[in-house]
Order: sequence, then C-alpha cells, then structure tokens
Amino acid sequence: MADDRVAQARAQLEAIAAEERADPKIAHYTRWWLGDGVAPTAVVLLHGVTNSPPQYDRFAPQLHARGHAVLVPRFPYHGFRDRMTTEIGRMRAADFTSTALRAVALAALCGRRVVVAGISVAGTLAGWLAARTRIDVAIAVAPYCGLRTVPGAANDAFGALLRAAPNAFLWWDPRNKQNQPPEHGYPRFATRVLGECLSISTAIADAPPGPHARRAVLVLNANEPAVNNAHAERRFRALREHGVELERVVLPGLPPIHDIVEPAIPQEQTELVYPPLIDLIEAE
Repeated sequence: MADDRVAQARAQLEAIAAEERADPKIAHYTRWWLGDGVAPTAVVLLHGVTNSPPQYDRFAPQLHARGHAVLVPRFPYHGFRDRMTTEIGRMRAADFTSTALRAVALAALCGRRVVVAGISVAGTLAGWLAARTRIDVAIAVAPYCGLRTVPGAANDAFGALLRAAPNAFLWWDPRNKQNQPPEHGYPRFATRVLGECLSISTAIADAPPGPHARRAVLVLNANEPAVNNAHAERRFRALREHGVELERVVLPGLPPIHDIVEPAIPQEQTELVYPPLIDLIEAE
C-alpha cells in the first residue's frame, strides 16, 4: 500500500500534468518517478531555460533505479509544440521560483531528504532555494549568474538593462537556427528572460535569515563557453553567510558546451557528467 504522503504527492503531480495535457499548446509535461513508500532521497531536477522535462529522460530513470524518488517539473511557457513560440518572452523570475518551490514541497512528501539539481538558470535557482528552504543539498550545474563575456560586477546592471529593454528573440545557434537540437527545446531565447534569470542570481544573497540548505555544490565545466564561472563562484560564496556549506567541483574532459546534462545534442558527454552528479546526490 502506498504511503499517504507519497499518494498525496502523486495526486498533485497528476493534477498538474492533467492541466498541462489539457493545453493543446503543450507537448512536454511534468514528469515523476515515484515508488509506493517514502524514499531515502527525493531528487528535484530543474530543466534549463527554453528546454523542458525530457532533458532528464535519460538521467531521471537512472536515479529512480537506485531507489530515489525523482520529480521533473515543467516551467511555465516551456515545452510547447511550437518551438518558435514567442510565449517564452512572458517568463518572469517569479515563474521560475514558484515552480521550484512547489516541486520542493512535493519532493518533501516523497523523500526523507530533498536534493535539488539544475542546469544553467535552474542551477542559479538551486542556489536561490539553498538560501531559503530546508532542502538537504542544492546542486548548481553551470549556473547562469552572468555571461562569460561580461565582467562579473557588471552582470547585475546588464540584467537590469535586459529587463528594461524591448524584448528580442535571438538564436541560440545562428548557424543552425531553427534546426538547433534538442527537439524538446526552443532554438531561440528572449533577451528579457535572460535578464529575469540574472535577477535570480542577484537574489541569492538577498534572502532573509531563516531556513536554508545544509550544503550547496557548484558544478562547473572546465571548458565552459557561455557563462561566467568566476562570477558564479563569487555569487555562490554568499550562501556561506546563510550557513550553507559550499563545495566546488570542476568537471574535466568536457567539450566547450554549456548544457552538459542534455543527452539529445551531438556534443553530449553525459557518461562523464551523470556519474559524478549521482555521487553528489547520494553523498550525505
């Protein structure tokens, strides 16, 4: 017989997915892998901006096979059938944070400890959660706290400029344009949304005293081509002021790609990424 808490979480997840399936615009829905009982660890996997829950369709079953409960929420305006949608331009920081907080609350029903892992802006969001919630561990993979080409201290001002300026839609890869993989992600991003994402980085240090994570782990690609690793390290050091232990892990041998967890791209090297992430998730 299923534990009442897990049954409650499952019912809420099914209601969320049913609402998503009822929207004809949405093709990729919230996902979860749960057992009948409360697992030792519940893992929340947060997908990147313009990506969607299938980003973790290879990784999540591996975690579940090891006995973990796994939740992969869909962020608003993501996962649409129309990969050229402009709806993503409506995304705001509050859409990210509210979705993540709801996922953490559901994960707390499914596991005795909660681990949150995210890539890019979702990595930054993991840091935001670490400063505000009682999750056990936050794992920030290649967090987007600033662009590599923008000096660290200028990224907050750059984010404010992007939020104030008219929205523009730019290709992630100007060579491939609409053919940019993966198929479950969008080939374009909205400039204002990048500014909204940077506001989450700014807010890591702004949390009031109160609940916080036990530990945060910053996971970086030694050959990161897009985000500012040094600025991310500076930003995440603020978590120590909230009482959060901070660990830094640099993954060697990866190609110069930003999305190191996505399996559906030609450059993927997930066999080098998933094992250390599993070790970090299971470390107590």
